[in-house]
Amino acid sequence: MDIASRLERVEQEIVQVENEKLQREQMLAAFWEHMPVIDPAILLHRMSLLRNQIDFLEDRKRALLEERKELIVQAVLLGDRRD
Repeated sequence: MDIASRLERVEQEIVQVENEKLQREQMLAAFWEHMPVIDPAILLHRMSLLRNQIDFLEDRKRALLEERKELIVQAVLLGDRRD
């Protein structure tokens, strides 16, 4: 895969990760705002799962941002060699 194609894909993945993270954050906030009448242990477990998913998505976004920087550097270096 060439740099430009991968860079475009990384941008799409960053948007997707941000959207997924936002959805989970909204779900977590909904639990806090409108605590359903269920077993507190189940609720805490679900909230913990959401927090873990959010943490994973934050890590994924950081990795994608780092990859994007590296791809930009590669593109610049390749551009310098072609001149």
